[in-house]
Order: sequence, then structure tokens, then C-alpha cells
Amino acid sequence: MDSSFLLSTINPVIGLLLTLTFFLIWRKHPEKLHILNWALGFAAGSIGFGFEFFHFFIANFRFENGVNTLLPLSILFSVRGVCLRYRGHSPDSALLFLVTATTAIAFGMSGGHHYAHLRGLAISCGMAIMMILAMHAMTRAKNWNRIDLCTFLVFSSLAVLLSLRPLASFLMEGAANADTLEVTSFWVVSLKIAGLYAWVVFAILFLLRIAADILNELHEEMVTDSLSGILNRRGFFETASRVIREANPRLPVSLLLLDIDHFKQVNDTYGHQAGDAVIRGVAGVMLEHSPETAVIGRLGGEEFAILIPLSSSRASLAFAEAMRMKIQAQSHPEIHTDYPVTVSIGVAEGKGRALDELMRDADLALYKAKNWGRNQVSVGGEAFRDHAAQIPGQRVRAFS
Repeated sequence: MDSSFLLSTINPVIGLLLTLTFFLIWRKHPEKLHILNWALGFAAGSIGFGFEFFHFFIANFRFENGVNTLLPLSILFSVRGVCLRYRGHSPDSALLFLVTATTAIAFGMSGGHHYAHLRGLAISCGMAIMMILAMHAMTRAKNWNRIDLCTFLVFSSLAVLLSLRPLASFLMEGAANADTLEVTSFWVVSLKIAGLYAWVVFAILFLLRIAADILNELHEEMVTDSLSGILNRRGFFETASRVIREANPRLPVSLLLLDIDHFKQVNDTYGHQAGDAVIRGVAGVMLEHSPETAVIGRLGGEEFAILIPLSSSRASLAFAEAMRMKIQAQSHPEIHTDYPVTVSIGVAEGKGRALDELMRDADLALYKAKNWGRNQVSVGGEAFRDHAAQIPGQRVRAFS
């Protein structure tokens, strides 16, 4: 059996296996359309390279026609998947224009001459531009890691290789004639190697990206309170501890503990559905009005916590009182207006202090607020004494 017959199956078979792999992953996560696009990208590339294999049986299946038509489509789906993953949307109009234009230019040249490197240059430039669009989408994303960096570098290297390959082929072998191309020529071999390199490396990086995303989602589920949508107890302590470790020990950090007043009575009078609505409402107020740097969590039941880095004692007290008033002013359709939902808040501040120390002081302050009649802010320590009286309203107390 001719060895070229066997070699012609390498890229199509690898592409087919990768297509099946990504398609099966997408079936498990149908909401992740970027995975489906990556599967379609491998499928298009597999069929394109498969034209060489089919040529042994049907003469009209020419290798160059397959790759000229389907490789740009393969890049389109791959780039579209990257844009969906990193930006949430894809520049479909630009991608379709590039594929249509480059393919039309390439096949338009076929009527005038048979120089393969000119057609290849047109298609390679179109694919390189699409890869630049993918790189641009990645640069607009937040929270890069090593997987994203490696993917960006591979796109960069492949865009350069595709652009330089026609020039390198011309310098090494002269003008390649599409009608007399040999399977052992640099033009054909370099294209196969570039395709194999892209498939293997992108497959590894895409699979790593998918696995990392799934693990991150599982971790988010583990640290997120399903009722309120904010961090649960575990998530709050993990995040708050990290924030305190990374904070400058010479700068203040404030901690607020909030407890919904008479929450058991809400559940007993109006039912647990009304109680759940109250919890979601209080969490919503905290999310809406807290600083972007704040760590917000539900510690359990009706108790919440807010950690605010770089917050002075005066600022944290003003924020706590404003939070108390906003929660009191919030309406709850499930609960009669004669029974407003209020919270008691305990505040603690520290510089270079551990989270458990802040929790202890804030918990003691919260205990005082509830003992003093609820629906008020209680603060402790000498750092707060001079500022408490300057906060607007009559429901801020300090103790030392």
C-alpha cells in the first residue's frame, strides 16, 4: 500500500477524534456554545484535510480545494468559540466577510493562473486576521491565567506562520503550480504540519480551559449561597481571609455584621417564603450599595457580613448607618407595612488584624446593638468613640 495513502489519513483522523471529543463535552454542557463552535472547527478542518484521502478514490476531490474552502471555515468556528468564551459575543459579520472575501479571491485567481502560493497567501492572510480578532477578544477579558496566555501566544505564532509560509515556500521552491503540486513539496508538507500543530496545541489548551472553567463553576457553587446569591459562610471566610492577608497591614479594614431583627417572627407570621424574600431583599441592598471592593456573605440564617478594605472608622460607620436606613426603607410585598424589616449592625475596624479578631469584636458590637433595642449600629473600641457622635441619625452607639 502506498505510504502517501496512509499519511493522508493522519490529519483527518486526528481532527475527527477531536471533533467527537468536543462534541461529547458540549452535550454535557449545552449552554456552553463556545465548545460546540470548537467542535465544528475541528470538524471543518478534518473534512478539508480529508480531501487528500478522498482523492485516491475520486479524482475531483483535490487537496488544495478542500483546504482552501474548509480551513478558513475551521478558523472561523475556532475564533468564534474564543470570542464567545472571552467576550460573550462574536463578530460574526466580520468573520463571515473575511471567509467569503478570502475564499472568493483565492478561487478567483484560479481562472487567471495556477500559482498556489498567491491563493495560499490570500487565504492565510484572511485566517491570520481572524486570529487577530480572537486575540483582541482575549485581551478584553479579565482574570487571565497561564492557559489564556498560552492560547494567546499560540494564536500569535500561528498567525505569523500562516502569513510567512507562502513566502518561505516561494523562496525555497519558487512559484508553486497548483496543477503539479507534489505531496512531498514544502508547500503541502508545511501546511499539514501547521494544521497538525494547531490542532494538537489548541485541543490541549481548549480542553484545559474547559476543565478550568468547570472547576471554577463547581467552586463557585460551593462558596455561593443559593438563596441570596452572595457568598456563603465558607466563601466569605475564604475570600475575606485572602483580602486581609493581601492588604497593607498599616491600612484599616472594617467588618460589619448584620442581623435581621425578629426574623423568626417573620417566618412564623408570614411563612418561610416571605422569609426567603426578605433574605434576598437584604442581600440585594448590600450588593447594590456596597463598594466594589467589599466582600459580602451570608453567614447563615439571618446573619450577614460585609468586609470593606481601606475603610476608615468614620467611613465605615457612615456606611453602616446608611445601610441600616436603606434596609429599613425597603418594601416587602409579602409583609404588612406596619411591620418594617430592620437590621442590627455591629462594626469593627483593625489594622493588620486577623479576621477572627475582627469577627469577635464585630460580633460583640452586634450583641450590644440587639441588647440596646435593635435597628441600630453598634461600634466598639477607642478608634470609633470620637467618630460615632458625628454620624447622622440617632442609632449609632459606641462602647469600649
